[in-house]
Amino acid sequence: MMKRTAVLAALVAAMALPMQAEPAGAASGKATATTTEPAKPAGEEKSIGVAPVVGSTGTLGVPPPTAGLLPSAEDLIKSGRALNDDSEGDLAFGAFQRGLYLTAFQIAMSRAQRGDAASATLVGRLYAEGLGVKQSDKAAAAWYQQGALGGDPNAQLALGLIYLDGKGLKKDRAKAADAFEQAAEWNEPQALYNLGLFYLEGNVRPRDPQKAATLFSKSAGQGNVDAQFALAQLYSEGEGVLLDDGIATMWMAKAAKAGHADAAVEYGIRLFNGIGTQKDIIAAAGWFQRAAEAGNAVGQNRYARILASGMGADPDPVAAAKWHLIAEKRGAKDEWLDEFVKKLPESERKAAETAAERWPSGH
Repeated sequence: MMKRTAVLAALVAAMALPMQAEPAGAASGKATATTTEPAKPAGEEKSIGVAPVVGSTGTLGVPPPTAGLLPSAEDLIKSGRALNDDSEGDLAFGAFQRGLYLTAFQIAMSRAQRGDAASATLVGRLYAEGLGVKQSDKAAAAWYQQGALGGDPNAQLALGLIYLDGKGLKKDRAKAADAFEQAAEWNEPQALYNLGLFYLEGNVRPRDPQKAATLFSKSAGQGNVDAQFALAQLYSEGEGVLLDDGIATMWMAKAAKAGHADAAVEYGIRLFNGIGTQKDIIAAAGWFQRAAEAGNAVGQNRYARILASGMGADPDPVAAAKWHLIAEKRGAKDEWLDEFVKKLPESERKAAETAAERWPSGH
């Protein structure tokens, strides 16, 4: 079974979610409008020696989300077209997409004040990022509340994240879970994943690994890389699902190919050892390299071992030492590699140290 302590520790980190903004783009409207908040609705809103063995990273906790911390422009536009049936609604989302934020605000505000949920969500996004209006966490939260109560899953997702972050509203994990659950009913992938975290944790939702696995599966099927990685881990440990290395490797490969650095390391380990897939140490080396170059400390450590041992790639002592030094600075200690580096000629050690100091700009 997966170690619950590792899962819960990772979950705590996962749930300390900062609100992140996308690049503003070419905004043409620099004027700002004053903060306008909707009327507060009555009641509470629900809101791997000589030939080292490549072993598992040992980090089988569920990863924090890396995307979807706010509804994307594409999500907002899609939502607007789904909930609006007139040209005025498309005008607001079209203006937002083109960076005409003040125009988008004016049109969306007019519709939001008339009860349009998707428009309220757009107003919330504009306030959250200070696009066309003065940035206001409080106003953003209020408009997300209105959009959420109106049934917009993007607003429900954003509101849940606000309750976790505590910007504009008091932190409340129970209300965050409620909001994610509402968005999950619309099959919103990030909400499905976040709700699955709560069921895996067993705090504000009863601990239910099977329920978590179901939610992760729905999210992973829509391409959510965090959910794909989490689901792979559950299958690798038999947590909430039957242990199945083949399925675990399949989902790990999907997440790795989508750019998830931790998944790239784990997929490389599975390829190197032939777990759930045909053994392929050359391909494994490639995945370790990819993770290393992406800044993953465990990937850097594994790639250093590959280059030191020559298993899966031509031996390169200087590069091996370089990656070991880089990984070590990032907390990935390795006594075998320490000894390997000590035995290198001084000229090679110095070359490795120089290369490590220049990374990443010099790599």
